[in-house]
Amino acid sequence: MLFKIEEVLYAFYHFPLALTGPFIGWYFFFGLSERDFIGSALIIAIPYFFLIFSTGYFGQLSDKIGSRNLVLISLGTLSLSFLCYFFVQDRFLFFILYIGFNIITSGFIPAFNRLMSFYSEEERAEIFGRLGMMASVGFLVGSVFATIAFGLNTGNSIDTFRAMFLFAMIITLFTFILAFRLKETTSTRMIQTNILFSNPNDNVFLEKSALFRPVFVFLVIVTLTHISTSIYVNFFSIYVQDELNYDMSFIALANSIATLLGGFATYSIGRFVNVLQRKTFVLLATFLYTIFPLSIFLLNSPVVIFILYCLPYYAILFVLAPVILSEKSLESGRGQVMGLYTGSQYFGLMVGTIIGGILAAINNIVRPNFIAGTIIGFCSILVCLFFFKEASNNVQSV
Repeated sequence: MLFKIEEVLYAFYHFPLALTGPFIGWYFFFGLSERDFIGSALIIAIPYFFLIFSTGYFGQLSDKIGSRNLVLISLGTLSLSFLCYFFVQDRFLFFILYIGFNIITSGFIPAFNRLMSFYSEEERAEIFGRLGMMASVGFLVGSVFATIAFGLNTGNSIDTFRAMFLFAMIITLFTFILAFRLKETTSTRMIQTNILFSNPNDNVFLEKSALFRPVFVFLVIVTLTHISTSIYVNFFSIYVQDELNYDMSFIALANSIATLLGGFATYSIGRFVNVLQRKTFVLLATFLYTIFPLSIFLLNSPVVIFILYCLPYYAILFVLAPVILSEKSLESGRGQVMGLYTGSQYFGLMVGTIIGGILAAINNIVRPNFIAGTIIGFCSILVCLFFFKEASNNVQSV
């Protein structure tokens, strides 16, 4: 079989997200917040706050009920959410539903990462690389559809955006049906491996705490890179429209090219990640998260910005993060670690978005946000240099 069922499912999962995700900030900015940068930041950041906790909970839950069951629940809810978004026209009600549905659907990523982490160590990096490629395929097709939709639009862009929800619902419903073919890859033996709430006097707690230390350092790096990115990414559509004077098709086209390149990058990283040390790849990722926003800030050219936006610098951590966390965690608590990983991403997105909103409000433009993203990115380089350890724990299942 050319593609595994998990890879096909992952592509279809990301397709509808590409149709809607890049335009949420723009939709809220011109709608609920009435062009208020701080209000827009809070509107975007509030869902992230809830997702920090929900992903941690669902990650731990996947250790108990299995990844497949949680994936089905998430996809079914996601399909229902798109249907509701299509019919709901009151933007405040849209926002409330957006928070509620995102809390439930946030279980997909930690559950799916847990499911895939049980491939053998020899296969794991390549599997996550292929998943990244398929995610890029899904994003590419979704971005192309968004480009066409906005390009052909002759009326209200917001109406066009809302209409995309109906198509997203149909695609997600198909993905939900496809998920019934997933197979749970681990035994049903349930063992309590909660790192945060074990008895401190227990030897098992001490063992798990030692394992958690390298995980914690890596999660700090993940958090910093996401703070760096979200300081400007969540306002990028506003920056393009208000400061570069380009329309939404600029972003949709850039997303299309970025995901095409991202597919090649993630696949390549998955194939060759074992050639160099883990720390070398992580350090390269933090460097890219630093140099890209700095380049945008200094050059401020639409052509250069378009090229930089298209470069898939996210691909390294997309593949490497679940691989590293799989190596540094117990099998029986892998879902919890994957939940903490996803939660750290949302924490970074929340903090970065709020910082970005405050900076944009102070300056009344988005451009200075790029230099702030550079500073936070540099902090991630320092953490990687001085605290991230290369050696794997090679832990076994408990």
